[in-house]
Amino acid sequence: MSTVFVIDGGAGRVLTAIPALLKFHKNNPNDNFKIVIHGWDNLFWSIPELQQRTFNIDNKGIFDNIFMSASRVISPEPYRLPAYYKQEKSLAQAFDTLINNTDDHSDLPDIKMGLSKGEEITAVQAIGQAMQEEFRQGRLNIVIQPWGSTAKRIGNYVVDDSSRSLNEVSYIELVKKLSEKYNLYYFGERQICPEQDVYTLKYEGDLRFWAAMIDACDYFIGVDSVGQHMAKAFNKPGTVILGGTYAENISYPNYFNIFEKPGAKKYSPLRINMIDSHLSDRINDAKMDFNEKEIKDLISSIEKDIEKKVKSK
Repeated sequence: MSTVFVIDGGAGRVLTAIPALLKFHKNNPNDNFKIVIHGWDNLFWSIPELQQRTFNIDNKGIFDNIFMSASRVISPEPYRLPAYYKQEKSLAQAFDTLINNTDDHSDLPDIKMGLSKGEEITAVQAIGQAMQEEFRQGRLNIVIQPWGSTAKRIGNYVVDDSSRSLNEVSYIELVKKLSEKYNLYYFGERQICPEQDVYTLKYEGDLRFWAAMIDACDYFIGVDSVGQHMAKAFNKPGTVILGGTYAENISYPNYFNIFEKPGAKKYSPLRINMIDSHLSDRINDAKMDFNEKEIKDLISSIEKDIEKKVKSK
């Protein structure tokens, strides 16, 4: 048997497929399986069971050398699994159902990433450089990822039609207050970051650099994007701020501190029906617009979570 798994979608989806693929590796020792990824194949580096089996879809020779020798090709799509879009399974569990043909997730391993010594040292040095300023010494270090992958800048505004990203005003109020106590490291595209953000430290780096930064820091704050999955992979405590998506699907509600704006939201059926998805996004359009009281509640919940999970250790 030679199976080819084709994993597409964003980096967060790719990371959540790792547990199911590790389980498949364990349970199918005679299957010479391969993993073909639409980008993000470097997220599998330093995972011994999967590293040599993983290829980017754009590698030359993929069709002749991998697909032609395959006995089957599987393209798991969690968003089309009823148990997923009904909020009965997480992304990782949905991948387990589709890859391993099971609803028993008791033996599903945790999400994981691997880092090289060089990557670990680079992150530690970046933090050490920031700590050279006397007022930053002795503070906790926090990575903050305020935008999802679909966020864009339109003039003076940050816009995310999927309601997964903080708006500009909420973000500035959040980092302004948190920077009074903590060292904040901005994880996101520099061209999207507001000019008013003088409160976070900014470094250039790819996703593996930011995985190492999350591992080296004390806490993570993010939205429905890849950073939260990295934080979970490194057992890093954090707060995940959700707008138009559901914690049961895309996050780890039994692990992270989840913060959401009160009120109902509507599931967006991505990869099933684009017009229904677009209309759901319109209903959820204000789910990441927080008023002054909600920002204060968010900061309070973050500080309480830090006190419980970081300072108490």
